Amino acid sequence: MQPIIASLAVWALPAIAAVLLHDAGQRMVASWMPAEPDAPEPPPHRLPRILRAIDPVGTVIVPIALALTGAPVFGWPRYRPFARGEDALARWRRLVSALAGPVASFAAALVGAMALGALVAAAGGAMPDHGVAWLVTANLFNFILANACMTSFHLLPVPPFDMGRALSALLPLPLRQRLRKAGRLVVLAVIATVVAIPLLDPHARIGEWIAAPMINAITRFVLGLVNLTV
Repeated sequence: MQPIIASLAVWALPAIAAVLLHDAGQRMVASWMPAEPDAPEPPPHRLPRILRAIDPVGTVIVPIALALTGAPVFGWPRYRPFARGEDALARWRRLVSALAGPVASFAAALVGAMALGALVAAAGGAMPDHGVAWLVTANLFNFILANACMTSFHLLPVPPFDMGRALSALLPLPLRQRLRKAGRLVVLAVIATVVAIPLLDPHARIGEWIAAPMINAITRFVLGLVNLTV
């Protein structure tokens, strides 16, 4: 199997799934909260809700490209606001939904670790190194890593990451609007840090140095719960 095909086989599905499950967790929490009184009814759609969240760039291209370059994985779904107003209920919906994102990604990493632990136990306590069993366990391990990355990045207190959006929901409207505009620059800066700079200088893995401690801590924690080590 060619290296690029092998990498896609073990990274494409975990990277995309991590982004979609992050969004699905937020949408689920938002659906539990009181609806805005004047919120318009969503138009009917034939696609399942999780597929409607796919953004070709943020859900597919960016996370897979990051994974293939060895950079920490993050991405974003198609933009669909959790609230449209600026009253207290709308801000509360934004706050709680944003905080649900890292929780959903951490829970997904935990579920992935439990599944991986069960497969390793069934294989006699060792990670398979070939065949379908290897492919499944490699996808599960990368799923855990991808969700650990999503958890870590979305704890950054700047928009458009979740913790930044949660903090912005507490700010007055003028400051909130400025933060939203600044969020676009933040995304470009993060991509430059974790992708562009390492491509120019392979030894300058600034993003990895910043994100690796939290990603490694989350990965070791969830794997440790099922008696696996990395």
